[in-house]
Amino acid sequence: MNIKNLKILIIAVLIIVPLGVFGASNNNEQILISENDVVSGNLLAASQNITVDGTVSGDVIAAAQSITINGRVEGDVLAVAQNVVINGEVGGNIRVIGNSVTINSQVARNVNAFGSDIVISKDARIGWDAMLFASSAQIKGAITGSLNGYVQNVIISGKIGKNADLKTYDKNQAQRIIITKESIINGDLNYTSATRAEIESGANISGQINYQAPIIQKKNNVSAWIWARVFSILSMILIGLIFLFITTKHTNNILKTLKTKPAKSFLVGAIIFLIVPPLAIVLAITIIGLPLAAILLSLWLAGIFLAKTMVAIFVGNLLIKDLIKKPQTPLFWSLIFGTLIMSVLFSLPVVGWIISLLTIWLGLGGFLFYVTNQPKNI
Repeated sequence: MNIKNLKILIIAVLIIVPLGVFGASNNNEQILISENDVVSGNLLAASQNITVDGTVSGDVIAAAQSITINGRVEGDVLAVAQNVVINGEVGGNIRVIGNSVTINSQVARNVNAFGSDIVISKDARIGWDAMLFASSAQIKGAITGSLNGYVQNVIISGKIGKNADLKTYDKNQAQRIIITKESIINGDLNYTSATRAEIESGANISGQINYQAPIIQKKNNVSAWIWARVFSILSMILIGLIFLFITTKHTNNILKTLKTKPAKSFLVGAIIFLIVPPLAIVLAITIIGLPLAAILLSLWLAGIFLAKTMVAIFVGNLLIKDLIKKPQTPLFWSLIFGTLIMSVLFSLPVVGWIISLLTIWLGLGGFLFYVTNQPKNI
């Protein structure tokens, strides 16, 4: 997965998860806010097609196949859809993901758009900055602030109030940065691309034009491996410190569960680990189940990190208190000792991934077994 897809995935999760948290859903294939309707507060919606012709006094948070906003939105627009068209005035920010994204209106603040094809039409007016991640982007309207683009192809024929910073992302495909004669850039044009920008005669660029060819860096596998290990260790220690200092009582109880009921914990963890992904896929097939699928996968991923950290504490505690015979040693040292040991085991060739998988099953099961069997402690 390249950087573009990774960023899109992260933002998609950040937008979709709040949908599920607030429980916004609709069983109809069509959600329509009529022209005379006024939604007080936020509009939270998930359907096949969503059309907003009326006024929303708060934010619009939506997931659908097609989203069209013709009315005024006084807050932000957070949307995930195959096709997104915004014709109405937006009083806040636009943060949107879609295969096709078109903005035809005035936006008071920022625009963050992620998609295959993005169009900022000639009628669009963006009050602050615009950040675009796209395969193809067209900027025909006005952006008061700066333009930041991570694109494959871009055409600028509108007005940029400050700097335009552009980067192309795939040197193996055709790249084009076109600045037409109608364009106005009241700042610098900074771009990184395998090819020079096509700047038409008559284009008004107030600042400097700074071109940089992509830097091809040789991969250092050893350095990358070391940094990955260091990052993994520090992440586990950080999560472990949260366990030890914020949820001390629950941490001790989960450790007891892992010690007294390892087989049951392992079995429960294996079942949950294997059943959640296919269940999320089934739910994601339907638009209504999409937010729930996102929540399940988010919890599943979080559980994996938490499980590995808890088992690291458990292993360190077991070695220090049962083998070294120092029962009074604080759990902090169990965390440090266990994290270092498990990190070495996880990095072993051939068997490392097996150890990691078994660790996840044990830790995940310990969490769930403790929570389901001792609700009074939660």
